[in-house]
Amino acid sequence: MDMQKPLTILGPVDTAFYYVDSRETPMNIGAVTIFDGKIDFDHFSALIDSRIHHVPLYMQKVIQAPLTLGQPTWAFDPEFAIENHVFRLHLDAPGTDEDLRELAGAVISQMLDRAKPLWEVYLIDGLAHDRTGLIWKIHHCMVDGMSAIELFLLLLDITPDSKPFSDEKPAYAPPPLPSAPEMVVEAFRRDLDTKRSLIDKLGHEVNYFSSIFADREKRRKTFIGIANLINDNLKPLKKLVINGQNSGRMQLAWNEFPLEEVKAIRATVKHASVNDVLLTVIGGAIHQYMRRHGLTPGQNFVRMLVPVNMREKEEKGEFGNRISVLPMDVPFNTDPMARLLAVADYTQMMKQSGLAHGLDMILTLPSLAPSPTQPLIWHVAPGAFAYLAHLWATNVAAPPLPLYLSGHKMLHAYGYFPLNPGNGLASVIMSYDGRITVTLVTDEAIIPHVLELNEYVQEAYTALRKAAKVPESKPAPPRIVEAKLEPSVEKVVVTETIVTVESYGPPAPNGKATAAAVEQSVDVHTVVIDVPEPAADVQPVSEEVVAAVEPNAEAVIAAVEDVISAPEPEPTTAAPVASEPELAADPVVETVAAPQKPALFSQAWAEALKVAINDNQAYYRASTRWDAGALAFVMEADVRHGFPEPAAVLLDLDHGVCKDANALPLDEAMSHAAFVLETDYQHWMNILSGKSQPLMMLMRGTLKLKKGSMAKLMPFTQSAQELVHSAQSVS
Repeated sequence: MDMQKPLTILGPVDTAFYYVDSRETPMNIGAVTIFDGKIDFDHFSALIDSRIHHVPLYMQKVIQAPLTLGQPTWAFDPEFAIENHVFRLHLDAPGTDEDLRELAGAVISQMLDRAKPLWEVYLIDGLAHDRTGLIWKIHHCMVDGMSAIELFLLLLDITPDSKPFSDEKPAYAPPPLPSAPEMVVEAFRRDLDTKRSLIDKLGHEVNYFSSIFADREKRRKTFIGIANLINDNLKPLKKLVINGQNSGRMQLAWNEFPLEEVKAIRATVKHASVNDVLLTVIGGAIHQYMRRHGLTPGQNFVRMLVPVNMREKEEKGEFGNRISVLPMDVPFNTDPMARLLAVADYTQMMKQSGLAHGLDMILTLPSLAPSPTQPLIWHVAPGAFAYLAHLWATNVAAPPLPLYLSGHKMLHAYGYFPLNPGNGLASVIMSYDGRITVTLVTDEAIIPHVLELNEYVQEAYTALRKAAKVPESKPAPPRIVEAKLEPSVEKVVVTETIVTVESYGPPAPNGKATAAAVEQSVDVHTVVIDVPEPAADVQPVSEEVVAAVEPNAEAVIAAVEDVISAPEPEPTTAAPVASEPELAADPVVETVAAPQKPALFSQAWAEALKVAINDNQAYYRASTRWDAGALAFVMEADVRHGFPEPAAVLLDLDHGVCKDANALPLDEAMSHAAFVLETDYQHWMNILSGKSQPLMMLMRGTLKLKKGSMAKLMPFTQSAQELVHSAQSVS
């Protein structure tokens, strides 16, 4: 973490978010999450403090030259302290979800303090059913919808086993902030370079459009999009009952749906996306709300602005947020399927048009104006969005697998988004762990009946599901828990409140069995597994355990295994007592050289990794259902660290066993592997040293899935984690 490097100027979109922030429309983005169990506040605060240095932006605040003579700039806060950002709030027990919803609305209604880094986290205790709430609150100038979960993922684990606090937390010694005169001088000095880089960015967009107009098919799609955009805006957009004068009193409400159901609905319409399905539902809910509270004459659609991520991989964080927008019209059809078809056709047409690049250019232009004029520009500009659309609707994809905070499973996640001035509603679509949520963010002065509107979301979803002839999801089937049982185990009985293991343990030296019993309290359902008594020479086998159990049952079984497989203590014999004291001989000290670890990504490293994987019982338990084929790790070329060409190691993985491992040329590994994970030397070292989480790197794109399906890989994240643990042991 380099605190001495030159200060970073906010990008064009970030600058807009910074200036638009007001008491009536605070620019807060984040999520309301619910975890099982009670999370200790002191431990939670210490956890954030131990990991926050991995995301240096969260330790920086915005500074600016007097009279806005320079651009807003990020600088390390000399007074940064975790207690200024992590807070604890209490609900009167037993707190309900409705209590949490109302509290969250009050929290996000407040502007963030600009005298410190622009983020806060609130731990909410007192929730019923032994749960804990967390409200994550971040200024939109820091993050976009995807990188908003960077801190989120930094703190959360993909297994119940929490990572320990960092042992290598660097000392926090930021340089002093520049004085006002220094900021003015620096602003003038850097202004030319900043505007030159923005002009280069605009030139890149111009080249993009040149390539479009040189291609007949792309040119046709772009002209269609432009024609639709002009046609839709020939007349001023009529206001709906969801538009008005903002008060700053924010409310939240949410609905949650099975992701598989939503995907089944999507599959009924060609070109439809999951996002199209939920936009259709939101449009239907707004129509129903308007029928109750006042239809606008002649208005037969609602227009939503959908943010589009414009960041390119090679930019590596330049220009801050790279967000454009696309307008999406959702018709007020009474037929849900007709509405979905119209939405799918319209969104596909707008996405193919390339208009997002044009709007990205428009959002960049104000940053070329003199710095003192930009606050005025961005004070007026949001009003233009209110004339273009009725609301914003964004989509955020959280990990599709369970996440844990210090061993506590995250049960629910509801994202939220700021309101644009003049809009009383924004919606956030967020998927997590097989569920997808629609969160409504409203201004109380414009939409006083948020719970009513939320009910209409549920009704519109049900109507669309039935119209698509998609059956309602049944409760989840019993989970398959892979348990590797020692052959000496006779029976495992998992009762509702107790786990009893009856075992005859490993044979004692005299050939007789020794009895052992273990009892452990756990809140699960009843499962009885009978294991036939094996012959003496039978090796340990894997049994499928089918049970409707809580998520920690696998951990219980693993703990039971450890007890079962533990060897009996050797009998001890008292040492003879010497009749006369004896003089101790001088100790002989032998120097044993530590074994040298094989070179990274060499054949010797691959063979050592194979051994480590096959010795890793946790990997075996997590991977007995893996039949997707070989996986390759790829190191990008880096001459400085001994890799003049890309290097690859191919792992032949099958049902929990590594059958073979070889260092191969890149082309050969790519052709044989079903999945390929690639990154550069520094990122591999961060993974192998435990400094970085592979999941977060995949989400951020720093660890790239070059081949294979993310959907097929995600159910085996525990397997991937154990592969990394095995690699760490040989590196």
